[in-house]
Amino acid sequence: MCRIIKIVMIPAFLLGTKYAGEFQELQVGARVSAMGGAGIAQFSDPTVLHFNPAGTFFVSRSAHVMHAENFAGVVKNDFGAVVLPRGNMSLGFGIQYVHTSGIKLTTLPDTTVDPGSNNLPIPYDTVGTSDFILYINGARGNDRFSYGVNIKVFYRDLNAITGYGGGLDLGVAYRIDHLRVGLAVRDFVLSPLIWSSGTKETILPKIALGVAPVLPLRAINSTLMLEADVVKTIDVAGFDVNMGIEYGYRDLIFGRMGIHRGNYTLGIGLQYKAFSLDYAFMAHPDLDNSNKLSAGIRF
Repeated sequence: MCRIIKIVMIPAFLLGTKYAGEFQELQVGARVSAMGGAGIAQFSDPTVLHFNPAGTFFVSRSAHVMHAENFAGVVKNDFGAVVLPRGNMSLGFGIQYVHTSGIKLTTLPDTTVDPGSNNLPIPYDTVGTSDFILYINGARGNDRFSYGVNIKVFYRDLNAITGYGGGLDLGVAYRIDHLRVGLAVRDFVLSPLIWSSGTKETILPKIALGVAPVLPLRAINSTLMLEADVVKTIDVAGFDVNMGIEYGYRDLIFGRMGIHRGNYTLGIGLQYKAFSLDYAFMAHPDLDNSNKLSAGIRF
């Protein structure tokens, strides 16, 4: 089995492009985003299919929508998903839309001369870019263990060039009374991205391990959840550690905080019967701050 995995993964080292998959990196779901983007071992709502395709097995029949204004609104990110459990399996569907507007196109007053103090670039138009990702999810399991897969289709419109491709995510999840553990591999087998120019990129696999202890505080009708995710991109030096904590009172009001790639995150949440509403604030010292709002319903 190990030999088979090595054979499958070898092309990723040879042909993978370091930043080809960055359009998938914007976090979805205000709850997880407020907890530092640590979502590999959280099986609370349909956004888990973005983080760990196995986690949908532990999610009740529900739908979720999110809108995000990233980096002071420069990049907008919308996400919607539904999970439909049935017996010892579940099906899930999700779509993510990332849009950037106001990108300036420039030209030179005199295109026959190099740029300089007397020939400064001037804007003549503004354009936008769009990325779409479609998720088709399936998971199977029992009360404690599950495994799952995402089939992904994506389309990129960068104005000057377009591209399309697809990918495969794999995951496993384990759950007992006071502990959640998840392992996910995004773009397990080379995800191709084919551009209209005829060029081709491949997205490097990314492995993530998440551990989330759940601590009941019955004396004060509360629950404390912590999670730490270790994320490693194949053939890229180093790794990321995302961490978060959530305090919940009577399963009604929630406060959250975390660290995502060294940046702080905060958020709050409300849950009433089958409805939930969550907000996340994500700080970024260089690219400005992000705000995310999510709503969900169980049915």
